[in-house]
Amino acid sequence: MITNPNEFFRELKDKEVRIRKPLVIVVALAVLISAYQYFLVTKISQAFPAEIAKFFVVGAYIGIIGSFIGMFAVWLILAVIMHGLSAFFNDNGSFRRTFEFVGYGFLPSLVGSAITVPMSWYYISQAEVPKISIAQLQQNPDVVKSIMLYLLPKDLIYSNLIINLAVSV
Repeated sequence: MITNPNEFFRELKDKEVRIRKPLVIVVALAVLISAYQYFLVTKISQAFPAEIAKFFVVGAYIGIIGSFIGMFAVWLILAVIMHGLSAFFNDNGSFRRTFEFVGYGFLPSLVGSAITVPMSWYYISQAEVPKISIAQLQQNPDVVKSIMLYLLPKDLIYSNLIINLAVSV
């Protein structure tokens, strides 16, 4: 699939539809993204007083569930769009086949995330999170933005973007 996707999909289209491998790809990506989101939110929560930090933890759990389910929703939505477009151009393939092929399309995202998530995780785990008080939040709500930029500097974001683009090409 990586070295010759045309040949991979040409051979695959003549075989029986199997959702297992694309499902593993999407599950792995969903787990990776959900774990990273949980880590990031709990790291950010360290900046806040305990009364506020507990809301971040609840938000982290909601984020895990949302990210995990959201990945499958994106898979389904993309498959519906692709199947609709193919039907518009008079293709008569099955939705299951489209769903399978779209699932394989998440492989570059998985590879990119497998590189960028540990890199970001390491960087963020090394960062010392400054503590802010409720008074600071009331006086200057932009202090949260400052903490986010401290934890996720532009260099990290740009390098992650470049890596993900390079893997997708």
